[in-house]
Amino acid sequence: MIRAVKDALTNEDVFPLTLIVLDEVQQFIGDSGDRAYSIQEVVESCSKHFGGRLLFVGTGQTAMSGTPSLQKIKGRFTVPVQLSDTDVEAVIRKIILQKQQSAVPAIQKALTDNLGEVSRHLRGTKLEHTTDDEQIMVADYPLLPVRRRFWEKVLHKLDESGTISQLRNQLRIVHEAACATAEQPLGQVVSGDFIYDQLSTDLLQTGLLSREVYDRIGKLAAGDDDARLKASLLKLVYLIGKLPTDPMADIGLRATEDSLADLLVTDLAGGSSALRKRIPALLDALHDKDGLVMAIATPAGTEYRLQTAESSAWHDEYRKQVSELSANTQRLEMERIDLFKAAYRDALKGVHLTQGQTKEARTLTPCYDDILPADADKQIYAWFRDDWSSSEAEIKGDARNAGPTSSSIFVFLPAQSRNELRSAIIEHKAAQLTLETRGIPATPEGQDARSAMETRRNDAARRIAQIVKAVVRGAQVYQGGGQTVDGSELTDKLQAAGGASIVRLYGDFDTADQLGWDKVIERARKGETQPLQPIKHSADTDQHPVCAAILKQLGAGKKGSDVRDHFKAPPYGWPQDAVDGALYALIASGHVLALNNLSKPVDAKGLERRQITQSTFKPETVTISPVQKIQIRKVFQAAGVTCQPGTEIERAPELLRVLRELVAKAGGEAPKPALPDQKGIDDLQALAGNALLAELFSQRDALIQGSADWQTTGQQIAKRWPVWTLLQDLLDHAKDLGPCKELQGEAAEIQKQRALLAGHDPVQALLDKTVDLLRTSLNHHVAAYRTTYDAELAALEQDSNWQSLTAEQCQSILAKHGLNETVSVDVSTPERILDELERCALSQWADRTQALKGRFEQARLEAAKLLEPKVQRVDLPRRTLTDETDLAAWLKEAEQRIRDKLSEGPVMI
Repeated sequence: MIRAVKDALTNEDVFPLTLIVLDEVQQFIGDSGDRAYSIQEVVESCSKHFGGRLLFVGTGQTAMSGTPSLQKIKGRFTVPVQLSDTDVEAVIRKIILQKQQSAVPAIQKALTDNLGEVSRHLRGTKLEHTTDDEQIMVADYPLLPVRRRFWEKVLHKLDESGTISQLRNQLRIVHEAACATAEQPLGQVVSGDFIYDQLSTDLLQTGLLSREVYDRIGKLAAGDDDARLKASLLKLVYLIGKLPTDPMADIGLRATEDSLADLLVTDLAGGSSALRKRIPALLDALHDKDGLVMAIATPAGTEYRLQTAESSAWHDEYRKQVSELSANTQRLEMERIDLFKAAYRDALKGVHLTQGQTKEARTLTPCYDDILPADADKQIYAWFRDDWSSSEAEIKGDARNAGPTSSSIFVFLPAQSRNELRSAIIEHKAAQLTLETRGIPATPEGQDARSAMETRRNDAARRIAQIVKAVVRGAQVYQGGGQTVDGSELTDKLQAAGGASIVRLYGDFDTADQLGWDKVIERARKGETQPLQPIKHSADTDQHPVCAAILKQLGAGKKGSDVRDHFKAPPYGWPQDAVDGALYALIASGHVLALNNLSKPVDAKGLERRQITQSTFKPETVTISPVQKIQIRKVFQAAGVTCQPGTEIERAPELLRVLRELVAKAGGEAPKPALPDQKGIDDLQALAGNALLAELFSQRDALIQGSADWQTTGQQIAKRWPVWTLLQDLLDHAKDLGPCKELQGEAAEIQKQRALLAGHDPVQALLDKTVDLLRTSLNHHVAAYRTTYDAELAALEQDSNWQSLTAEQCQSILAKHGLNETVSVDVSTPERILDELERCALSQWADRTQALKGRFEQARLEAAKLLEPKVQRVDLPRRTLTDETDLAAWLKEAEQRIRDKLSEGPVMI
């Protein structure tokens, strides 16, 4: 295929820019997936081969997007061009309805002369005549713009397959309409039911039009003049009944006498009076005699729907539901109450209450009960009642009795349109129950009946909304005391009444209504001396009205959550920033003590806002002056604890901890001095806040001196204690030496007398004696070891086998048996002596010396084996000899052992 395209189009070895149009591509594809795949493959292959020099265009009607198989190839046609309704209208006017210029003035005059008739058509609907229509009336003639819009709505609703509203079909319909009026006098226009004749066959085939209705209309259309008009009426009733009635898509068109007459007028010059007089009688005949339509009473007039066996069943069900609902007064009352509650909630959504310059949000709570709630003095209630259950006098009386200080708002709904509302509720509920009972029908007749019922339900819903809106708009609102609140809408009245109620409920709000409380919190946490400066208060913190009120409320102490709740409630209603800011300022100024959830004091800097609810706040009974705080910080300094100004309370627990550590280091187990008395620190530990600071101030001299003494003693202990522990370790190694008992006695006496810190330092003196004893003993053992080592080494060097070895062999054997070097010890310091004794205690040196003989014997044996690889060692018998006989026996046994081994090789004994 690609070769054929190339051969056919290439000119002088150049492939030209080529456009290939696939016209009506969706009709070619239809429901065939194979055809869609073939087109996809062709377009993809050609595009890859010829690149940008070959362009494919697929054209089709408005149904292209609705063809499932076409979706598969839309990715190959990447530039969609949608034909708009404006484009369709332009094509129709240019191709079908184009007028000769000479005829335009006459048409214009005919339409202008009858503009009154034209402009009345379908008035009150979304299709009604507009001034813009006058610009296109001549171009649309013999169609009227109102009817053209009606046809468009019908086509879009009935075009489920996407073929009816194709451009060619629209051209055909308009062409047929133009032909139908071509021979008629000027002023004749196309009837609105003309489109039915063009669509009926397709509608019948697609199941949108039942055979029953089709045949009835066809039979009447073949009759006399009245019968044909009846047929036209039925056609329009059918088409109008197909239009959507849901609130979003409803155009407001119903099959009433006026609407049907508006769409059937064809002779503009002759007027519509005669036609309008004939239609009511014919509709009555269709309803009463023929039974082809049913009449439905609506606020817009009597609406007509096609009557079929299915629609009759739906209508019977509807009447049944109406009868049952009419008898069920309680259910209707609940429906009405729910409607008004929903309207109240909608009105309340527009109410936004704030108070003061801080814009503190307030809530308006609805009440629908017979009495106000018990907490009406703590909340702003809007009490809704109506004329159905209460009287206006009763509501006014309740408002007056509540008094001018009450924050409650009294709302009364007069019972306007009582019967109309009841009827609309019955119709709406009956239609809804009918829809639920009958379900989703499968037949065209059933679908039409369901559509009619949906229209009835939607119309009733609109009437309900209008009535409820009118009733709610007329609601009367009273303030406590009986004053009437004015306003155009209920929301406006509630807004005004709510603004007055918040002033009544939160009478003390102005005390804290100041901007800048958030800045107060920041300054207090930073340790500023005047945290209330952002709210323009420079006097003492506790003198501010908010701070004073909080101090009074704290009593012996309160949780932060309780403090917040108290001042958020009436009559305060204070902003949370104000309550928190006052607490932080009082903590920073020392008037309030804050304890976290572990009951530990915390200052303004360390208290996080999220911790306020779990913290406890207590008023301070003691105040600390700045001068006293300077003296208190000297105590911190003496103990080595850092403390910045304003953090004394926060750092106090750390000070007590450090003091306890100093005390613990200043004494302890013997021979250390006894621990100093900690009662004073224990007493301080039991205090908190300013009380603790006051006690620190009163004991400042003792604590400063104690800190110095404890630190000095602790340093001395830290210096001498290692000497004592070293002495104990060395005495343990000297326990087997004779003089050790005397030394141990001296150590026991030092421990008994806790003489570690004695001025003459007895521990060091005793250590020196112990070290001398151990050094002497250790040197003695080393000397004995060296003497034995030298003797054994000399004997080894006299051995004939050893003398036959090389120097390297000798060194290797000595190293193997640990004899390559003599022993040495470091006794220069007590620590080195202890290290040596830990490696080899005094009691182990004798064994170590005795083991030298065996190790040298192993060296001699290894030397012999090197020279005589088969040399064998013979172990002689071991026993105790008491006489000559024993000796002779032993010699004989030893001789035998040696002889047995000699047969196998050289022997070493």
